[in-house]
Amino acid sequence: MEKPARRRKAKRAVLAAGAMAAGALTLKRVSPVHVEGESMAPLLPNGALVAVAPLRDAPQLGAIVVVLRPDGSEHLKRVVAGPGERFVGPAGLTVTLGPDEYAVMGDNRGASTDSRNYGPVAQRDIVAVARVCYWPPRAWRLLSG
Repeated sequence: MEKPARRRKAKRAVLAAGAMAAGALTLKRVSPVHVEGESMAPLLPNGALVAVAPLRDAPQLGAIVVVLRPDGSEHLKRVVAGPGERFVGPAGLTVTLGPDEYAVMGDNRGASTDSRNYGPVAQRDIVAVARVCYWPPRAWRLLSG
């Protein structure tokens, strides 16, 4: 049986590591984003916390990004097509993306409002890229892109 002193020491170590990670993320200009809804489930469940960093270059295909939507809200979506590529957009029409346009979609297509509804997204409206999901613990993972 583990002794109470060892458990306290282990808890302190976990808290210290978390505090150091949070400090390091802050220095790297990383911000937290709270996932609302099921559009990115099961990878990012409702209520998850994701660390995002400002977008510096063009987003990569497959990256999870923060998109500024036409209504002014921000949402996490996956980049599924880039400049010059085609995707099925609003009203089921095939759209060819312009030089700085991207198509974004949620992983849970049935529960997602995305480029299929509001059309292509300009690169200037992709404001950050997701780096890591850190809450809840069962969802911890690095995110590519």
